Amino acid sequence: MTVVDIRNIVTDSSVELISISPATIYYAEEKNEEGHRSLFILEYNRETQRERIVANYFLTNPAFVQHYFDFPDRILIVMENGGSTVWLLSLDKKTGEETALEEIHFVGGYFGCKALDEEHVIFYTQENQRHQELFREYRRATGFSKVACLYDLNEHRYTYIRDRRICGLTPDDLIPYRSGGQTQLLILQPYGSEEEKEHCYQERRWLGDGIRDSVWLCPLKAFLEGVQSGAGVLPLKQLLSAGTDGLLRFAGMDEYNLYFRAKYFPTNDQRICAVSKGTNRKAVVADLNLREHEAPASYYIDTQAAQVFRVEELEDGYHITGTLNSAVDAYYSKELGDFVACIQDRFIVARYVMSDQDDNQVNGQIGDQSEAYTFYSVFDSKTGRQQSYECQCQVKGNTVVLY
Repeated sequence: MTVVDIRNIVTDSSVELISISPATIYYAEEKNEEGHRSLFILEYNRETQRERIVANYFLTNPAFVQHYFDFPDRILIVMENGGSTVWLLSLDKKTGEETALEEIHFVGGYFGCKALDEEHVIFYTQENQRHQELFREYRRATGFSKVACLYDLNEHRYTYIRDRRICGLTPDDLIPYRSGGQTQLLILQPYGSEEEKEHCYQERRWLGDGIRDSVWLCPLKAFLEGVQSGAGVLPLKQLLSAGTDGLLRFAGMDEYNLYFRAKYFPTNDQRICAVSKGTNRKAVVADLNLREHEAPASYYIDTQAAQVFRVEELEDGYHITGTLNSAVDAYYSKELGDFVACIQDRFIVARYVMSDQDDNQVNGQIGDQSEAYTFYSVFDSKTGRQQSYECQCQVKGNTVVLY
């Protein structure tokens, strides 16, 4: 395990991690310098432990928010303020050169986006005051409240997506990944929240059995060609589905498999299923059901690491055991806070949030003002040693980044 500390202890700034790899860490840092708000795109070399400025900009409009997407050679940055105009910037990692800077105008207000590769970004827009009537007509015709379109950086144009399965999603439901030398697009189509899906099961007498969670797969090249040709039905292959009596949710991926949590409401049976990236072969790989003789516990799914842990709460601590892709069997104190991750079946990362509350009486009423302090701890379950940090933290593989 490696702990990388990129906190700036001199300058008050806001940091957002872009990517973590064995060689480098890319991140964005916003800070005020001499009355100006500046954005720095930075590279941290893990071997030399040195920082390099890739690019920097003055942020003239504080209402704009940045979204970052990392690729082997470029970083894509989407800048938006919730309106009908966004800026899309493509940045060369090595030279810091702007390989593209696009001003894009949409119908509706920005809702979200997902970069599928270095040249294609899907944008979702929603109803705003300016385009209110257009969205009302669209909603009456399709039943959807959002519009999806694909922007092509090479062609400098966008194409509206006509497949209804894509229009009803959110950007987080689109997951591109590499397998077999090509990029695949995993498409998650869950029906509402878990509570909403279970409510549908309870009310199935009235709602029927047509309510489904579905998972689709498509080669990215075929997906892009279908959208750009105006196809109303894209060549998606269904991997898994669950009707009204079940639940299906994404649980992460590793080099070989895609993982999903499946639940059958009539018996409350819950398991982790794996789908092979190479063959699409399906298998049950973990049981998430507590036995009668077992103490009460919950299951923690780390989608980033594709691991599942059983968390048993004790009087003064937690007992963590690995259920999927982990063989850990360890205890740690409640003083360290909530379980976040486990590295190498040995190091436990936990988070504790402390709130400093003051009661203030304003106009005869009592109001709460609080400031939260977040602490992350790394606990070595073999030696019992621990180290705590006041910061934000992200874990990837065997690396813990403090920022």
